[in-house]
Amino acid sequence: MRSFWFFLDKLQDYMRIGSAFCIIAMAGITCCDVFLRTTFNYPIFGSEEIVSVFALLAMGLSLPYAHKQGVHIGVEIFIRLFSNKVQYGVKLITNTLSLILMSIISWRMFIFAGAKAQSGESSMNLELPMYYFAYVLSICFLIFSISILKDILLFFTQPQKAVGDNKTR
Repeated sequence: MRSFWFFLDKLQDYMRIGSAFCIIAMAGITCCDVFLRTTFNYPIFGSEEIVSVFALLAMGLSLPYAHKQGVHIGVEIFIRLFSNKVQYGVKLITNTLSLILMSIISWRMFIFAGAKAQSGESSMNLELPMYYFAYVLSICFLIFSISILKDILLFFTQPQKAVGDNKTR
């Protein structure tokens, strides 16, 4: 099981690199589009679609790593007032509900992508098949769900790491 978690951690690191690439590509395309539009009056055709796709990929690819680092927004100011036992319980309930929600989102996104693939729907300008990106996003949510499951399992095996700074993992 330890090798699977190691693989998951490496996968999250690669997804973070992919997310960073998407953000850099978004900035590059936007800058080139603005430069070409103002200088030569020749915009990049479909730049809005490309930037939108990169934004979608950046968001999906960054979710598991953000969870691993514990940088999601939380209401910790209020929770820190309670005892460790209550904090553990809140963390377990939150992770369990998050696991259920993200698993459902991954499953429904996969079904949505299949429906888009059958209908042959594509983007308006560039006619990109959008179902590919829905499949990628579904896989990202699946990996995010597995990351949450790892935290739930760690809660029962190492409860001292269940609350507090996730960066110690």
